[in-house]
Amino acid sequence: MIRYAASTLAIMYWICGQPAYCGFEQQVAAPLSFALFCVRYPEDCQQHGDLRITDFRSRSQRWRQLNQINSMVNFSIMPKALAASRDDYDWQIFPSEGNCADYAVTKRHLLLRAGWPSSSLLLAEVGIRATGENHLVLLVREGRAILVLDNLSTAILNVNEASDQYAFLRIQSRHDPQLWTRRLTVS
Repeated sequence: MIRYAASTLAIMYWICGQPAYCGFEQQVAAPLSFALFCVRYPEDCQQHGDLRITDFRSRSQRWRQLNQINSMVNFSIMPKALAASRDDYDWQIFPSEGNCADYAVTKRHLLLRAGWPSSSLLLAEVGIRATGENHLVLLVREGRAILVLDNLSTAILNVNEASDQYAFLRIQSRHDPQLWTRRLTVS
């Protein structure tokens, strides 16, 4: 009963909670799965500032941490078979097995806990150009670079390299983690 009520509230938020106009980004409805995720994990859907300690500012330390978290999550979650995950709207942090969304939200969760600001960690729904499938990845804004952390690749790619593989459909807003947009703003 509680799960049904939470799902109903998430759907109501998804339908009614979107502002009619925003001046700096063209907003779109967040994925319904994201609204359900926010009911389950509200802390991961809030604005977080940069909490990293000052001596962690070196580029090599940040790059090392991104690679460690990307590799750890990619190897610790068993991928679900495509048929089993096709209708899976239940995004989870650290499930034993999961789909692309589970990998992306787990990576984002770990980076938030490591002190990265939410404005640097953006979930992105993409279309895989080769197959036409929808897919979820994590975009990490690191200085002027935007990096793609994906469960389908052990390598972290620059967004320009990844645009050959993906069509970006909607992206979490860097100004408010609850909002999504059609465009990736570089500034």
